[in-house]
Amino acid sequence: TWNGQNVVELSDPKLKDKLEYCMGDGKSLVIVGVEDEIDPMLDPVLEKEITKKGSRLYVSVSDKMMDYDPNFKLYFITRLPNPSFSPELQAKTTLINFTVTQKGLEEQLLGKVISKEQKALEEQLTQVLEEVNSNTKSLMLLDASLLERLTSNTGDLLDDEELVTVLANTKAKAAEVNAKLVAADETRSSIAEKREQFRPAATRGSVLYFSIVEMSLVNVMYQTSLTQFLELFTGSMDAAPAATLASKRVSNIIETMTYMTYRYVNRGLYEKDKLTFVLL
Repeated sequence: TWNGQNVVELSDPKLKDKLEYCMGDGKSLVIVGVEDEIDPMLDPVLEKEITKKGSRLYVSVSDKMMDYDPNFKLYFITRLPNPSFSPELQAKTTLINFTVTQKGLEEQLLGKVISKEQKALEEQLTQVLEEVNSNTKSLMLLDASLLERLTSNTGDLLDDEELVTVLANTKAKAAEVNAKLVAADETRSSIAEKREQFRPAATRGSVLYFSIVEMSLVNVMYQTSLTQFLELFTGSMDAAPAATLASKRVSNIIETMTYMTYRYVNRGLYEKDKLTFVLL
């Protein structure tokens, strides 16, 4: 088990027994080590070929009727970066891709750069986003409250003094909330403009990471995790020379990061592959 979940390798000879146990007890089963194909034994489960006898549910797996609990969940995990699952398998399952993208990593690295270089700026952005969410919810609640008042009123709307008062209060609060939203939007734009000064460092970091990842296509032994790279990225910011101007500081980070990444990766490459990495 892992984190309270039942985990089994697809090649495990006891897969059938673990499937029967989890399916009968309504537990989750996580199958790891999946390649491009799934064991045909699991087809009746994926296709939900459930039969009912009396008050009990069953699924026939490899000619054996197994108890089925509706709470049962089945997960498959593959480490393949670009698996080519068949259309039939994709139709039976929900595919979720957790692979990091170049743009997504760039945004993540930008957040790390800002947290390191302009911590107050990042905290201010977080606070502004929280205020925007809070004010947006307040506006929605005001609209819902007013709508409920209007729909529950049975007489002449103009004669209902309480409703008129509520309407006036709602209008004033709505105007106040809208003003706060406009001010927050202006603040967010100002913060975004300052954050963009450090984007080149994040962009370079993202490009370097994917260049390292592509080396695994040259030789499967060249594997570097995102966690390793993030440590390298953070270390390059610590090692880069300080500068008063943001543009100069960014330039220093990029230069230091590029050199440290090259030295880190280069020592793990075969001699014949070193020039290939430089060209990437």
